[in-house]
Amino acid sequence: MGMDVFGRSPISERGQYFRNNVWWWRPLWAYCESIAPDIIPLNNLGHSNDGWGLGSRGARKLADRLAAALASGETEQYAQSYAAYLEALPEEPCTICGGAGRRAEPPHTGPGPLLCNGCNGAGRRPNFETNYPFSVENVREFEAFLRECGGFNIY
Repeated sequence: MGMDVFGRSPISERGQYFRNNVWWWRPLWAYCESIAPDIIPLNNLGHSNDGWGLGSRGARKLADRLAAALASGETEQYAQSYAAYLEALPEEPCTICGGAGRRAEPPHTGPGPLLCNGCNGAGRRPNFETNYPFSVENVREFEAFLRECGGFNIY
């Protein structure tokens, strides 16, 4: 699943469309919410793809806020803190083999005679949250889109 973000009144090709898959979008939008609570309403539907969005003025204000955070190094600091957070998350027991390292014959789950392909026989796997990356470059690309989109809707 992805988030297709369409510009409402784009002034350039860059402002027509921005896309992230759900893994990249959720940390990006959470960052936007954290640095712009006065622009993005608390009850927003930015983590859904049902057409919610910001108007032209809100998109420009968010672009300005992101640009300031990028220029000050705040976004880089956030990215480093976020990466450290993900790195510190504990591994989880494998749900395919139940932590045994060997799995049952498909379609069954749990321990069995086969080497588990969900954890490569380790019985543990990375924390699910590590699937959600964050990068300064993604913020920079979204800021550029916002500057030229004339408002946006998320589908």
